[in-house]
Amino acid sequence: MRVKGDASGLDELQQQIEDAYFNKLIEIGRDAIRYAQQNGEYKNHTWNLRNAPGFCVVRNGKIVHLEVGDDGGHPEAKTNTENLLIYSEHPQDGLYLADGMFYASFVESKGYDVLRNAILYAKKMVNK
Repeated sequence: MRVKGDASGLDELQQQIEDAYFNKLIEIGRDAIRYAQQNGEYKNHTWNLRNAPGFCVVRNGKIVHLEVGDDGGHPEAKTNTENLLIYSEHPQDGLYLADGMFYASFVESKGYDVLRNAILYAKKMVNK
């Protein structure tokens, strides 16, 4: 039995689905960096670490959105995170989170949450 149908519009539908997915990744990224800023367990001396969380969304191998949660008063934190996100490898499309302050991993290694729980939150939301 042969069935004839019109497949026009499927490419547009696929594009709309992909657009919705990547827009959702941007929303999850914003929520994740907001979470990191509000829930860090470390003492804030300079506020650089708290203003450095950022994210980028990669689509077709290119960054389509990049955002850092800086409050406007910490240009070093913002620049470091932007550079980290821009110049790091992005082996696949998706959401990438980072904190560009050089001591963020040191603070994490001491048992304080800088970005760890924000990453877990983002993974959970992407899988959902």
